[in-house]
Amino acid sequence: MIDLPKNRFQERINELWQRAKGRNCRLTQTEFSGRFGVSRNAFLGWLRGTGQPDADGFVRIACSENVTLAWLLGDDRPQSEQELRRDEIELLNIFRSLTSEHKEDLLTMAKQFQSHYGQIII
Repeated sequence: MIDLPKNRFQERINELWQRAKGRNCRLTQTEFSGRFGVSRNAFLGWLRGTGQPDADGFVRIACSENVTLAWLLGDDRPQSEQELRRDEIELLNIFRSLTSEHKEDLLTMAKQFQSHYGQIII
């Protein structure tokens, strides 16, 4: 098992759980924990900070939730340009949840927004 401060992993797994609940308010802890191949009780231990997954479990969580292992393990350093930031992931998840018609509408609005404000370099 990887020895890391449980509170960092606990914060991250709780954040992932809240995000998932935000996308699907009917999602149960059993369904969510099933994504990672663990029981609800094991998942509850993660949420409470009394347990953590093995190395393979960390990989399953990161892949399932589209986050980096570094982030999941508590790394707060800026990600490389090739990795999606949390706000980008959130936008992508919103986009993916829309119907085809609404995706077209959102793309149209985004293009209008970009043409109005120009390309902003951060």
